[in-house]
Amino acid sequence: MIFYLGYQRKFPGLELHNIFFSKDYREEFRKLSARGPCVLHEDPTVYIYNSSFMEPGDAPPGGSNLFVMINTPHSRGEDWTSFTKIAKEHIFRKLVREYRIDLNDGIVFEKIATPRTIEQQTLSHAGALYGNHSNSVLSAFNRHPNFSRKIPNLFFAGGSVHPGGGIPLCLASAKIVEDELKDYLLKTRQG
Repeated sequence: MIFYLGYQRKFPGLELHNIFFSKDYREEFRKLSARGPCVLHEDPTVYIYNSSFMEPGDAPPGGSNLFVMINTPHSRGEDWTSFTKIAKEHIFRKLVREYRIDLNDGIVFEKIATPRTIEQQTLSHAGALYGNHSNSVLSAFNRHPNFSRKIPNLFFAGGSVHPGGGIPLCLASAKIVEDELKDYLLKTRQG
């Protein structure tokens, strides 16, 4: 789940990349991976990207733009409206209580991406932004490959396929597909 937040103020306690780990990371993921509807751990791991820290022009003068993300499972029929409200309360309460960072103060823009909206907008199955979970040593081997086994010469790039999520890995995925396409074009020209 991602909260895109805009403010008319700066956050002295936030740098470019900020991670606030759960005190019980295993319990957080145990709750998220349980069967049935998702239950959010009251102490979620929170990632905040503050691009205006390095690029002040990304926000209005004197302002901040924050990308606030927490772990959730793929969409399994949750009431994401209620779940979003609970998640926001947990995140904001944690940051004030433990780090004296008050995200409630001065929000002028807010947009939220849930697994449901991610699925609707990107066609990522069940809103799984990074594809299959990556919580085991075999996760990399269980990712969708960069090619279709059913349709010849159909290739895939992005966060939900090999090698995984995040910008560097998405770029690596694109490079793999580029190389596959070059090989394919070379073979078709020679054939």
